[in-house]
Amino acid sequence: MNGLQDNDELELIEALPEDVPVTMPDLPARLVINTVQQFKAISEPVRSRILGIIQNQPATAKQIADRLGASPGAIGYHLHVLETAGLAKVVARRIVRGIVANYYTRTARIFTYDLPGEVTGSETVGLAIITKARDELAEALVTIKEDPVRSESFPHLRLSAERASYYYARLEALVDDLLHETPDPDGEVYGILISMFKAPAYLQGRPSEAR
Repeated sequence: MNGLQDNDELELIEALPEDVPVTMPDLPARLVINTVQQFKAISEPVRSRILGIIQNQPATAKQIADRLGASPGAIGYHLHVLETAGLAKVVARRIVRGIVANYYTRTARIFTYDLPGEVTGSETVGLAIITKARDELAEALVTIKEDPVRSESFPHLRLSAERASYYYARLEALVDDLLHETPDPDGEVYGILISMFKAPAYLQGRPSEAR
């Protein structure tokens, strides 16, 4: 899969004057990651951070580099990899001090996965996502002084398969609602982690089985 935009496509994106703001486009809600190329592109830590930055606001390689403390050249390379894999794209061009700068976003609000185990390896995609969320929460606890919205909960419930499917569908619907929420350019960025899974075997025993 090659998602690179050719020069003709880029030329069709009119370069904005320096005093005109670049706005966030209306992105598709989801994109399915289903190739080795995409998985390798998104799995690299710096590229994962880049995708987080351009999820809610267009940014240039220089702007991303400043946010991550990296060189524009290194970020430009990572953007090229993401663009080739179809995970990032140029959505605007702007004249900055006489130079045309490209503004990138992701190609979808969130990415979901449909990959066989031989691609992802011993660690499941779900575990990788939860680990990334854990690392992001740990960093936020250090860098964000006040967060009145933050809430953590980890309940365990004994449900029938039918009721589990019912609540799973409700959670999926909630995610879809959030993905179709219009981004507020003056708002804050919030991370949301939703996971539903069968608890480990030691929690599965029933009271009637106790001796």
